[in-house]
Amino acid sequence: MRWVHVIRDHLMDTISGSLTPSTITTMQKKMAEYIDANSEVLLTLDFSRRYSFGDDNRAVIYTAVKVPEEVFEQEIRDSKQINNSNKIQSNPFYCACMLTMSALMNKKKPDEKTAKQIMVYMSLQMYTSIHSGFFKYNANKQVMDYTIAHLDNSFRVRSMPSLFAFLTDNAGTAFETYRKQILRCNDDDITWVVNALWDRVKGKMRKIANKYYENHESGNYLNADTDSVDPNNYHEADNNSFMIDRLSNKIYIKLLNHQFDDRFLKYAITRSDTSYQRLKNLVDDIIVGDTTGDVRKFISSMIEYFLLMSGYGFEMIPRGEFVSYMKGAYASNTNMEQMVFIKTQLETWLDDNMVSVGRTRYGSTAKQGYKKAIYMFFVFVINHESKTN
Repeated sequence: MRWVHVIRDHLMDTISGSLTPSTITTMQKKMAEYIDANSEVLLTLDFSRRYSFGDDNRAVIYTAVKVPEEVFEQEIRDSKQINNSNKIQSNPFYCACMLTMSALMNKKKPDEKTAKQIMVYMSLQMYTSIHSGFFKYNANKQVMDYTIAHLDNSFRVRSMPSLFAFLTDNAGTAFETYRKQILRCNDDDITWVVNALWDRVKGKMRKIANKYYENHESGNYLNADTDSVDPNNYHEADNNSFMIDRLSNKIYIKLLNHQFDDRFLKYAITRSDTSYQRLKNLVDDIIVGDTTGDVRKFISSMIEYFLLMSGYGFEMIPRGEFVSYMKGAYASNTNMEQMVFIKTQLETWLDDNMVSVGRTRYGSTAKQGYKKAIYMFFVFVINHESKTN
């Protein structure tokens, strides 16, 4: 039988032996630091810009597995299953990520969580290259903002709170789809999964780019040179739905980055048994733990409810009428779907984050106090941020 070069057979022992608990923790920390350092782009839906992904970022994987980049390059050259003339297939960083994921998944106690993080990390580099291919000099932000806001529901990104969530969702689907190939990790498996992940990211970006260039040619853009929410400040007369999306996204991003004034927490406390510090912890836990975009939906539901039920327009959201009306709305028994969602979500958040307010004193009275305090915190934040929208 003819001998076949398999990279896994040459490097897997070294990689597996290097992935000690402390090494994995360090690798996770470095990947998280990268995301935090690029949060200005990654935690928004701003597809007009791209971040950089350099040698130091790739070295996070090489250092963890104790195999230099040059060794991966030589192994790829020796492989008969990897096309060396294909820059995607022969990328040593992608090969290193694949073997690292395989090593983690083949542990006695499989570490699927870290393996998925590496799949996302690999996607982060892919995105920079793919974005550069579609938008060599970055994209016009006003046209891109218009494009994202006007995508129909066939675009998965419409339900995503950020670029990072978009890439994480895509990587998670790819991971589950190609789990067997990741576990096996022959050379042709490496090629297959790398190509598939690249094609998934590129395919979705191509659809967005096509819409972007259509809007660019048609002159559709958002006028960002204004501090007003007046619909006349847009290039076309946008409806309430888009204005709600715009304001909700802005507030959501600020909350994710903890760019809100703590005085809104103090304003929200209406009962003596509602602790400021516990409310702060609870709000922090809700924001940090939001992986499904419920916080953004909560914000948009509040705005929608006000516009539908009060008879007022957007111009009243920055004024005291919004605070007064929404404060009264909390006590109503309306079956409007927006308020039903708001109250149901408050209940879910309290149940999911009981520790934040102390299990021992978590009675029904305290629970009601914290639910209303969270509600009013969002009311004050929306009211404030709409003044500078």
